[in-house]
Amino acid sequence: MREKSNVPLTFRCGVLIIIFSAFSIAPQEAYTQIDPLFQEKEILNIELIGPFFTINKERDKETKYPGGTLSYFEDEKKISLDVKYIPRGNNRLSKDTCSYAQLWLDFKSKKVKDTLFKKQNKLKLVVQCKNNRNYEAYLIKEFQAYRIFNILSNTSFRSRLLNIKYVDTDKNTSRRHLGMIIEEKSRLAKRTGLKAAKIQKIKYQELDAQQGNLVSLFMYMIGNTDYSIISSNEGSCCHNSKLLLDRGKSNYLPVPYDFDSSGYVNTSYALPSDSFRIRNVRQRLYRGFCATEEILTKNLNLFREKKLEILAIAGDQSQVTKRVAKSSLKYIEAFYKIINNPKDLQKRIKTACRGKIL
Repeated sequence: MREKSNVPLTFRCGVLIIIFSAFSIAPQEAYTQIDPLFQEKEILNIELIGPFFTINKERDKETKYPGGTLSYFEDEKKISLDVKYIPRGNNRLSKDTCSYAQLWLDFKSKKVKDTLFKKQNKLKLVVQCKNNRNYEAYLIKEFQAYRIFNILSNTSFRSRLLNIKYVDTDKNTSRRHLGMIIEEKSRLAKRTGLKAAKIQKIKYQELDAQQGNLVSLFMYMIGNTDYSIISSNEGSCCHNSKLLLDRGKSNYLPVPYDFDSSGYVNTSYALPSDSFRIRNVRQRLYRGFCATEEILTKNLNLFREKKLEILAIAGDQSQVTKRVAKSSLKYIEAFYKIINNPKDLQKRIKTACRGKIL
């Protein structure tokens, strides 16, 4: 069997332990309601078996491709779970963008009981797009973006980094790449005591003002304009964010995801919309709705309070080169220069906000 790999030697040699002390978002007791799969910070080594040649060729979002197995080791015992693969995504589903299709991992809930994957039903798998180090770095930086928002808000998707061996049953070949799984919307809703909303669009006045402003500031920090927190062209709201309903207050909390089009990740395929009139995704543009001075100040102070933790994530060199980490740090530090300069803050955020004050 032939095996392709662009994963660093430390991945291929067996067990890899990554210390995410800089990524800690709260004391350990804060994790009691987080599913076990997302509690640990170590990279998870898994093996996926399936008809990947067919999946990558067809990329049919309406098909559940059977014959899949997910395996991992727990206490030196190999655990194998049946799984079906469902292609997903839009831009990353294109063969021009990614050599490998992005996937849903579809489990039978009864089969994952008493395993690390218990309570998981349909997990989003972020697949490394192409077989080179640049795309490996893109995935790491997107993972970092998820971790940064975890620091800022408990109402955020948890993620976990994977070292994946793909075994293709169509071609009898294998390869190793990085990957990432994302917490399900329903599990996030249960963890936060909110309700997963199934609605295509809302009025911006229906947003939770604090969370809505926080998400907008975060998107500005990572240089992401490819999102909406109030509408979607198809399916449930919203574009690259999900809504959770706070039934007590009758408002919606947006939760962002998919950051590969951000300036922070800076993929080679990311392009801003022509309507935004910015040169490239590294150029920041604030797209948030206007907030009260009290809410804006509170959120900005949160960013300032968490600055060292955020910079620790951006500057981490355990998975990327020194050059990449340095670029990430510089990009985040530029955000702090803006929010700490009254003139820049007024021009780039306060004056640039949309709509009336929430």
